[in-house]
Amino acid sequence: MAKSGSITTGEKEGRSVTLSWTLSSQSIDKNTSTIAWSITGSGSASGYVKSGGFKAVINGTTVYSTSTDTRIELRNGTVVATGSTTITHNADGTKSFSLSVEAGVYTYAVSVRASGTHTLDTIPRASTVSATNANLGSVSTITITRASSSFTHTLSYTFGSSTGTIVTKTTSTSYSWTPALTLASQIPNAVSGTCTITCDTYSGTTKVGTKTCTLTLTVPSSVKPTITSLTATRVDGDVPAAWAIYVQSKSKATLKINGAAGVYGSTISSYEISGGGFSSTASSFTTGFLTTSGTITFTAKVTDSRGRVSDAATVSISVVAYSSPTCSSHLSQRATSAGTVNDDGTYVKGTVTFSYSSCSSKNTITTATYYKKSSAASWTNASKAFTSGTAFTYGGGAISTESSYDIKYTITDAFTTVTILDFVSTAAVLMDFKAGGKGIAIGKVAEKENVFEIANDWELEVHGKTIVDLIYPVGSIYMSVNAASPATLFGGAWTQLKDRFLLGAGSTYTAAATGGSATHTLSVSEMPKHAHDTPFFNNMTNNGDMKSDFIGVYGKGQTASQALKDTGQTSTMEMWWINQTNAAEGNEWAYLTSSKGGGAAHNNMPPYLVVYMWKRTA
Repeated sequence: MAKSGSITTGEKEGRSVTLSWTLSSQSIDKNTSTIAWSITGSGSASGYVKSGGFKAVINGTTVYSTSTDTRIELRNGTVVATGSTTITHNADGTKSFSLSVEAGVYTYAVSVRASGTHTLDTIPRASTVSATNANLGSVSTITITRASSSFTHTLSYTFGSSTGTIVTKTTSTSYSWTPALTLASQIPNAVSGTCTITCDTYSGTTKVGTKTCTLTLTVPSSVKPTITSLTATRVDGDVPAAWAIYVQSKSKATLKINGAAGVYGSTISSYEISGGGFSSTASSFTTGFLTTSGTITFTAKVTDSRGRVSDAATVSISVVAYSSPTCSSHLSQRATSAGTVNDDGTYVKGTVTFSYSSCSSKNTITTATYYKKSSAASWTNASKAFTSGTAFTYGGGAISTESSYDIKYTITDAFTTVTILDFVSTAAVLMDFKAGGKGIAIGKVAEKENVFEIANDWELEVHGKTIVDLIYPVGSIYMSVNAASPATLFGGAWTQLKDRFLLGAGSTYTAAATGGSATHTLSVSEMPKHAHDTPFFNNMTNNGDMKSDFIGVYGKGQTASQALKDTGQTSTMEMWWINQTNAAEGNEWAYLTSSKGGGAAHNNMPPYLVVYMWKRTA
């Protein structure tokens, strides 16, 4: 590119011709350059040379021409002709043009010529454009740098498969554009994307060029998936449907996310529901039995394909407390028909104190009383209901003073029946001998043959100690294959021993010490001291034919030939050999050990029988 230039012909009789040009002006609007040109004499001769037939052509146009018959005295520096011409540039503002000059120097025929191609300075055409990154729905500023104040610009965008015109032929060099939030549908799996801005530059109605730029459009954080609601549906189970309530440990709830939807093209990729100690990644799930009472709030969220998390949807349910009926105390005594306690009474006076869950006054209690002689198999229904803590009398005078009776009270609510067992002894006597038999009893009537009985409320002491204290003093160990606690069998306070062997105390292990483990992993120092024989022949020659022909096991001192013949022999060491052809017998086997063992812990337990064990503590 240049603002001036020239071409010069060769010399004839020491004279040449030069065509020079100089850039006069450029029109950005018209995309043209105007140049001034001149034709002058040049060369090494000092005098003049008769010359004619001058011709100059610039950019394909003949700007000057004379006949060869018209002759002038052409000296060095003689100005033959001057002028100007306007050249139109290419659409992109660039321009290279051709020029040539010729003349008849010293002759009537053209005797010197010159030509060339020169490049003009580029005329700025398409305006440059830039834009600021923006959130969808917020303003991006588009800046246009133009070559001419008369230029106008049409701006358009491409985002994904969406295109559109921002503004048409604006004269402004700064334009505020708000990309529509709906463009987020073009990036359903991402939070941002690249947008291309195209700027078409016009001079009047003529489009002079196009430039582009890019910017990042981001989906604003407020654009996230939505949930219409989270609903809870009661699963009654054993709860009567008419109660229409959730009951602790008896009811379940089915949670469902409703109306979960992505936004602007996104889709739901995951679900989350939690609350009440339960959680799920499904859009709907049923809890287990509700373990707590009171208000339980469940929360749901969804995540869409952009990784955006919805606002939480919640639902709360009210769960009424429930536990099985419990008996805090009970007492059964012989009594008169009036309910007066009497050791010789033929009625039973009972008092049972209990509690139960009302479940918002939906739950009701049914009580019943049964009795039977301790020797009988079947129960008699006393047809006597009772209330908590209130004494009542039953038996109808049929409770014989000569027999002991088993008593059973039942408390039944909508879900559970609780049974309380009690006992009423015979009539109270100091000592009794069984009539017509050999039984004897202390504190009660004798009921059994050849048995020495003691009333329940009596204690047998020997040397000032009860039987249990003699047999199982504090610190004793009780063992049985039955799970019944010795506290219920003999009385006293006991602690159950679990997952332990018993070891006799001595000088190495003191009483009450604990330790040991069910499994153990050997360390290297605990392994028996031993060695492995691993012969290896160093004088083997590898001739390139080494290959694994056989894998086997064989013992110490066994040759390769023996191993081939006796592949079934066992050994404590796995070995394998490699055949090397052309090797001498005795040197053709290499013995290598392979590692074995997984390092798992071994079990230390001897043969055992599992029993229940308790230690008496008080």
